[in-house]
Amino acid sequence: MEITQHTAQINQALRLESGRMLNQYALAYETYGQLNAAGDNAVLLCHGYTANQHAAGRPVGRPKAGWWDVAIGPGKPMDTDRFFVLSSNVLGGAGGSTSAASLDPKTGKPYGMNFPLITIGDMVNAQAQLASHLGIARFHAIVGGCMGGFQVMEWMARFPSLFDKAMVIAATYRVSAHTIALLSLIREAICSDPDWQNGDYYGSGRKPNQGMGLATAFGICIWMGRSVMEQRFANRTHGDGQLRYGFAPEFEIEHFLHQVAAGSGEKIDPNALIYLGRAMQYFDLSRPYRQLSDAFAGFRGVALLVSYDSDWRYPADEMELINQALLAAGIPSRHATLSSKFGHGAFIYDFASLAPVLEDFLLRPVPGCPNLQRELPRSA
Repeated sequence: MEITQHTAQINQALRLESGRMLNQYALAYETYGQLNAAGDNAVLLCHGYTANQHAAGRPVGRPKAGWWDVAIGPGKPMDTDRFFVLSSNVLGGAGGSTSAASLDPKTGKPYGMNFPLITIGDMVNAQAQLASHLGIARFHAIVGGCMGGFQVMEWMARFPSLFDKAMVIAATYRVSAHTIALLSLIREAICSDPDWQNGDYYGSGRKPNQGMGLATAFGICIWMGRSVMEQRFANRTHGDGQLRYGFAPEFEIEHFLHQVAAGSGEKIDPNALIYLGRAMQYFDLSRPYRQLSDAFAGFRGVALLVSYDSDWRYPADEMELINQALLAAGIPSRHATLSSKFGHGAFIYDFASLAPVLEDFLLRPVPGCPNLQRELPRSA
């Protein structure tokens, strides 16, 4: 599978929802497969909170496969013999896009906390400019899970005529007070580390690694389901099984969290985690509208919503509210609730049940939709 890594320099002003302006910016992205002559086989993949544009394959300099490698490639559900898959890093994220780590053109130094706050809508506006930059006039489908699912819904509201199929996985139309609280604690863990230095740690030789470790360990307790954690670790002790009766880590789960926390600051920029978390806290698709269905009124494609019965962060009944709003707007929509013990992270860690659903949705012709009445052929 051919993997192309790029960073697009967008020399077009972007007005943010906060009222501030980015006169130019960069978006990092990867592509897989080839855009066909008709230009109708592009699929935009939107990533989640802690991921980035590296969704598939093992390009040079990348020791690990992409976060959805199981889904993307020849013969896989996002079949690159049929589809041209674009995985875009979000504005404000870690991975090469313009963010708090970028140089502020006014000072020549990293923005740090002077970087403007970004919303999910801002991310989508930037992605639309990226699509225009790449010459993609229309997407066959836009797919995303978690924060990526937020982006798919913003695409439906902001650019309803630019794609035909919307797939929203493990998401909600507005974050709950519970999610706002969880993301606030992650932010506080980072900001309470003295090495955070009010966000100006770039070039100082010190990073808030302890705070990032605590935030990451806390995130594991959010994303890993209780049953999975119990099955994997239970209350087993680490090492020889002898209790030491102290406060040093004694249990397998404690050692696992310690390993996850170690080096977490090297995997994602701490300020990016803060900015993306804040963007998620602001997300409420219904806010500008009289009712949620009004947000989808302009979309003329089809939608598939996927939830998981063990996802307590964005439960199935919240996804059903989106489904009912789509149906009320006259959009052909289906809501599939899959069974998994992996909770919110099931679309990444338990892909087997999602695979046939995703493949069928991308390939199935849709009667009554002019752009979706044929199956895209495989490339020669």
